[in-house]
Amino acid sequence: MSNKKYLYGAAVQGIQGFIFGTNKLKEIVGASELIEQICTDLFYQKAQINKRDSNIILSAAGNIKYVFDDEQKCKDFVKIFPKSVSELAPGVTISQAVIEFEGDDFSNSIQKLEDKLKEQRNIVAAPLEIGFMGLERARRTSGVAVDFVKDEALDDATLAKINAGDNVALFKKMSGFKPKASELAFDTEEITKSGKNSWIAVIHADGNGLGQILQNKGKELVEKKLFEKFSNTIEESTKNAIKKAFDEIVKNECNGKNKYPIRPIIIGGDDVTIIIRADLALSFTKIFLEQFELESSGKFKEIGLGDYFGGLTACAGIAYIKESYPLHYGLSLAEKLCSDAKKYVKRTKGDGKIEDPQYGQMPKSAIAFYKVQDSFVDDLKTLKQRTLQTKTGLSYYVGPYKLSDLDNLYKKLQTLKAEADKNDKTKAVSKLRQIVSESYKDVSTSIFMMERMKEVNENFYDALKLEHELEAIKTNGKSQLLDFITLHSFNYGNKEN
Repeated sequence: MSNKKYLYGAAVQGIQGFIFGTNKLKEIVGASELIEQICTDLFYQKAQINKRDSNIILSAAGNIKYVFDDEQKCKDFVKIFPKSVSELAPGVTISQAVIEFEGDDFSNSIQKLEDKLKEQRNIVAAPLEIGFMGLERARRTSGVAVDFVKDEALDDATLAKINAGDNVALFKKMSGFKPKASELAFDTEEITKSGKNSWIAVIHADGNGLGQILQNKGKELVEKKLFEKFSNTIEESTKNAIKKAFDEIVKNECNGKNKYPIRPIIIGGDDVTIIIRADLALSFTKIFLEQFELESSGKFKEIGLGDYFGGLTACAGIAYIKESYPLHYGLSLAEKLCSDAKKYVKRTKGDGKIEDPQYGQMPKSAIAFYKVQDSFVDDLKTLKQRTLQTKTGLSYYVGPYKLSDLDNLYKKLQTLKAEADKNDKTKAVSKLRQIVSESYKDVSTSIFMMERMKEVNENFYDALKLEHELEAIKTNGKSQLLDFITLHSFNYGNKEN
């Protein structure tokens, strides 16, 4: 009897371009719902399986990995799936690859599959629509127009996104309940309406070290038929963690006047992308990461994998942008910040470094954030140098923050809030803002202002531990001052700032 199996992989090409090819929130949400359907309901239907199939390795966030036991069934699926995807979500291109392997060659097969998928992404797919010169075009996308909505010509892809925009599968996945349509935000202005200003945040979070886990433990998981439990554990940990964050930070924000100031864009596997009101973002992310570690640790113990896996960790990037700012730039920056956090925890010695890729300690969870003040976004390294570093070398980019570091930051923000509530709401940070501004022009002036603050408001100075910031300014080190100001400012202001 043949021991051959067929490792199938599929990936949505240009998933960011498809989801964020528009700045209209309803279309972004609709595109996200379509991606969710491709990797779940459509995949299960066409593969003739259910979501509890033990051969599912991954089925989320635009990625599918599945082990077929039958060669003909695999071939039949490969033929029909791309067409089914394009019918559900016009404009989506999917890459497919299959690796034949014996029962003991799974780990190598995973890497070969990834290499093949990368090759497939370089093959340009022929467009299904034919646009002759005389045909009407959708102005926003340049696609062939198929219908008019409110006098705007729209293509197939945009119409599909709009039609899916009313779906609430992702919101229900996050909250645990089906919301009313009147409770949902369908544009970014509705997200910020309940806040003090017009700032939103794009959060992107991703698990640490899962690629290594699949390579090192994949064979064992397949042989013991544990892949289903492994995948479900990650999925359930993510869902439970994001629900915890939603319940504690967002749930009570919705009332008769205001809608929920949040829209999930991706929730799949260990991958999460969220659009949320700016002042809620950091607390939401912190709770999510903490709960993800707790949930995964407990669930792996339940299925007998606790000795190896312990609790999984994750990193997150938060891009703070204005409500009118192009959302795809926000997502791109959030992903770069997440990558920066991952690099930071991997190179951190002592607590956080994977000394043994197979049995070593997982990296710590961490968060990096950035507030966009410009009209465009460069690469993160350039942004740091151009906007967060003075001519003398003083840096205002203190992050990424490990979760344990955030506790001290929160205490300082509480001090700022107490000072703002006690006095004029802008006076509490105006001097700090002046000090930061002067450090870019004349560092001696900023030092003088800081030392003067110590004399006239010693309690405030000590509570914020500004001695550390003064030392950073004097030695061109790293100062947390701008982080205080940035995070504090989201609780105040108006729609014009």
